[in-house]
Amino acid sequence: MTKQSKQVLGCLIAVAGLVALSTPTLRSQASAPDQRAESFQRSFAVSAGGTLQIDNYKGTIHVTGSDSNQVVVDVTKRFEGSEADRKWWMEHVEVNFRNEPNRVSVEVKYPERNCMFCWEDHDYSAAVELEIRVPRQINVNLESYKPDIRVSAIQGDIKIKSYKSPIAIDSTTGSIRVDTYKETVRLRDVTLRGPLEVKSYKADAEISAKALGQSVSLENYKGTIVLQAPQDAGFDVDYEGGRRASFHSDFSLNMQAGHTDHAVRATVNQGGTRLRLRSERGSVSLVKLSGGI
Repeated sequence: MTKQSKQVLGCLIAVAGLVALSTPTLRSQASAPDQRAESFQRSFAVSAGGTLQIDNYKGTIHVTGSDSNQVVVDVTKRFEGSEADRKWWMEHVEVNFRNEPNRVSVEVKYPERNCMFCWEDHDYSAAVELEIRVPRQINVNLESYKPDIRVSAIQGDIKIKSYKSPIAIDSTTGSIRVDTYKETVRLRDVTLRGPLEVKSYKADAEISAKALGQSVSLENYKGTIVLQAPQDAGFDVDYEGGRRASFHSDFSLNMQAGHTDHAVRATVNQGGTRLRLRSERGSVSLVKLSGGI
């Protein structure tokens, strides 16, 4: 073997050794738990038809109905940043609970640094995630800034006020009220018992309803509204839109006198649900459901 061949062989052996040494480390890192998160659980009894009230600035709020008489709250506090900032944030973030016979309240308070002459840079990302299982018969009241919001499989009234929160409501029965700014609102497989109200600014709302209640009020500014309903559903339509707004209906409209491109008064299938639609520089569409939702 020449001297040059020995040098090449030596390099290959060295590279192979480095790969062998690094492989277990990579596998260990991939399977290691998140050491920068802290989790805990709380459980509370609540009467049927009670209320869950949540206030969480960001992170997540996920509420799912279950066959239980308890509210079970799984809390995860996640942090990305320096160890010093992590220690400070974990010590000062608060998750407060309050339990009454007919109400469970969860409030997350995020810490703020009050320092006028702090020169040290604190660059970090942190949030609290709430995964909550509830009895099916419960009302839900959520207030937030920009968490990911999901509510599913409950029988009760839902009220959500948020800012920049993607909102998904699935397989629920009851009234729904949503007031939001930007992001999306998705209602799927809902049965309305009581009013449906959605107010949105620069947000897209898509609603698929198996049954509509007595009244529906949908408003937007610079966004889209799509309402999907059974083809035999009856409406009393009251639509008004700005110059840059548009209105479309898959349903045959029995127009009333005085309608214009920007104001429609009509009935669908002899009338029924009072349908109030308002849009400024957005679009509104009434769409027939075909088959299952």
